Amino acid sequence: MRTLAIFLTVLTIAPQAWGAGLESERAQLAQRYFRGVYGGDSSVVDELSAKDIVVSYPIFVDVLGTPAIRGRESLKAFVTGFSQRWAEPEFEFHEAVSDAGRVVLLWSFSARSVASRSPGEPPTNEVHRWGGITLFRFDGSGRITAEIGEESRPGPFGRLQQVDGG
Repeated sequence: MRTLAIFLTVLTIAPQAWGAGLESERAQLAQRYFRGVYGGDSSVVDELSAKDIVVSYPIFVDVLGTPAIRGRESLKAFVTGFSQRWAEPEFEFHEAVSDAGRVVLLWSFSARSVASRSPGEPPTNEVHRWGGITLFRFDGSGRITAEIGEESRPGPFGRLQQVDGG
């Protein structure tokens, strides 16, 4: 929860950071990378990430048995596995803040589950929705070195809509 508060503080005090130029370009690259990774396009990993990239979300401990994915090859294997579990992904980016080689995205995601929960059972084909806040760090050459996020259902934007009554 503390991490969420810090990210939301960044979103409220630094909207001017979305400005033109390099920072805006990095925000677009972070969105493109995110769409590629969670949309099943592993070519973005080679194109946009540093060789020693680190990706971490709290759910990784339960799902992957480790708090982080380390390195391009491991990340590409994750992309393949994720795309075999989730189909028809849809993305929405609600906010993007970029400053000093960092980008924070507030996002929502939905996809259809196409993997069975237990061996021998058919997939549920249910659509699942979640959202999160993710920090991307870039190196001097413009490659992503870290993707560190928090995710939840309904996600931060969904909770804001509930609070606002919309």
